[in-house]
Amino acid sequence: MREKMLKGERREAICNLIDELNTVTTSEIAEKLSVSEMTVRRDLAELSGEGRVVRVHGGARSVTGVRGVVVPRELTHSEKGSAHVHEKAQIAARALAYLDEGSTVFLGTGTTVEMLARMLPLMHLRVITNSLPVVDILRDREGVELFVVGGAYRASTGAFVGPLAEQGISTLGIGTAFIGLNGIYENMVSTSNTPEGTLQKLALDHADRRVLLADSSKMGRRDFFGFYDLDHVDVLITDGLVTADQLRELEQHTKVITA
Repeated sequence: MREKMLKGERREAICNLIDELNTVTTSEIAEKLSVSEMTVRRDLAELSGEGRVVRVHGGARSVTGVRGVVVPRELTHSEKGSAHVHEKAQIAARALAYLDEGSTVFLGTGTTVEMLARMLPLMHLRVITNSLPVVDILRDREGVELFVVGGAYRASTGAFVGPLAEQGISTLGIGTAFIGLNGIYENMVSTSNTPEGTLQKLALDHADRRVLLADSSKMGRRDFFGFYDLDHVDVLITDGLVTADQLRELEQHTKVITA
């Protein structure tokens, strides 16, 4: 193990080590990764908050179950926004290649999609969204014709959902849908909330091109509501920390681009 690692690489190495050994002490992790125990404790606190490991006295244990890692709770918008920021920025930058001048796109909920909204180039786009944060980002953006799908408001994600939102999107033509998610396990794409997942499914079903944006921490994880089959997605954009095994599995179902 090289002496200095990027934070994202170190966190992935910690998760891989814990998954391999099931339970690992802080001192063991520090020794194997050649970092301080204080650094390891900070990483474990963050990973525990994201539901990726379980803290135990003196270390951490794996949360991997028989059928994959279950997301234990829905993170707050703030928690999601502060996690994997570098990787999300890389993913959003790669997603720009799927924007066409004058096209109609759907931008769903999630902090990676919000990052894409911030990066939109100066070009004419018709943007449909059910995300209040995306509306806030784009409401004064030159060249963007903004359409908001309204409905019941979910404060935890800033999303408009429910029958009114579903009705609003059911008659729209979408060129490309950019959708975030909470987990991908085998060929199932999942999120934490049924109404939100239902609306995302509708957006994907009505799109000519379906693009998923998901950082590597979402791989091998499953959340409460499975809303889409990975086989029906045109492309999945993730980051370079995805493992070789995960990449081989994903590529059996769809095209994968690593940022």
